[in-house]
Amino acid sequence: MFAMFFKGIALLLLLLGLPAAAQEGPSDRQFLISPDTCVAINKGRTCYTQVSIEWQLPEHGDYCLFLEGQGTPLACWKNRRSGQWQFEFASATSIQVLLKRQDTIMLSKEIQVNWVYESQRRKRNWRLF
Repeated sequence: MFAMFFKGIALLLLLLGLPAAAQEGPSDRQFLISPDTCVAINKGRTCYTQVSIEWQLPEHGDYCLFLEGQGTPLACWKNRRSGQWQFEFASATSIQVLLKRQDTIMLSKEIQVNWVYESQRRKRNWRLF
């Protein structure tokens, strides 16, 4: 009885065009940034950290890694479908990391800049009387 039930399910999946055994493998597109958050002491201060980036795409190509708003790439790869890069991150604001193929953005992810303390600018009024 169970064998007949499973044969019926397999036949239904075959007719629907779905694979009979769905196995989840690694995605063809990956963009990993570690760490993806940088913490500064006070708001507005530059945050510094060593960032590692790994990327993977389904097709070979010429890809370059950019920080948003900068015209010069951090790194480029020729005829590759994956790559790794490390760099010193220094910014007071959150910024997008972009993997481009020519002028097309293939992958993007944000490195967030957070802070421990809000910037407190106190007015100090000194009075003698």
